[in-house]
Amino acid sequence: MNKTEKTIFIAALLIGIVNLAASVVYIFQLPEQIPTHYDINWICDGYGSRWIALLISPLALIAALFIPLTIKMQKNELNRKPAGIFMLIMTCYCTAINWIMLYMFGHSHVQLGEKIDNPMIGWALPLLFAGLFIAMGNYLPTLRPNSGIGIRVKWTMENEQVWKLTHRFAGKLWVVMGLLMTAACIAAILCKAEMGIWAFILFFEVLMVGVIVPCIYAYMHREGT
Repeated sequence: MNKTEKTIFIAALLIGIVNLAASVVYIFQLPEQIPTHYDINWICDGYGSRWIALLISPLALIAALFIPLTIKMQKNELNRKPAGIFMLIMTCYCTAINWIMLYMFGHSHVQLGEKIDNPMIGWALPLLFAGLFIAMGNYLPTLRPNSGIGIRVKWTMENEQVWKLTHRFAGKLWVVMGLLMTAACIAAILCKAEMGIWAFILFFEVLMVGVIVPCIYAYMHREGT
């Protein structure tokens, strides 16, 4: 790895280590039994050991440890730095998810059948997803054809010009969708609207549009024009 790639790896590694260490310290402060699951209405319907939280906490460190391998797998030198940045983004994303989950696990006073006292925390997950879309949208246009990351369909893999056009378009689309989703979440928070099933429907619709529309775009521009 060159200097830039090593810097990315070290930064992600530090994030992963600090996240895991802080998580263990936090978990030790929790009671032996904690709420581990909530239904769509944020009513607690599952209780279990506090150490179940450790199923999530190591993910950021695991993502960081995969950076050297991910970089090494890139045959195109131009993809090495973007691949490292991608894994750094995923490390940060896993860290954020971890602390959202730890916050919910920390509501030890909530008993089975009771509602969490701060259901607005549910909007943190869609907001985080929106942020990921914005970050990835800025990252996609930097990618070159490769065997692991990006909009990898027949038409982009067979024509480098189609790859560039599709990823430039997908990048703009993902940023716009991320910004719209952020605005929707902020509006819901300001209106004190509780997150319901419609929010999950919105989440999956955004995900589907973000994947399907670029594939259609690639097909329409399959000649590279």
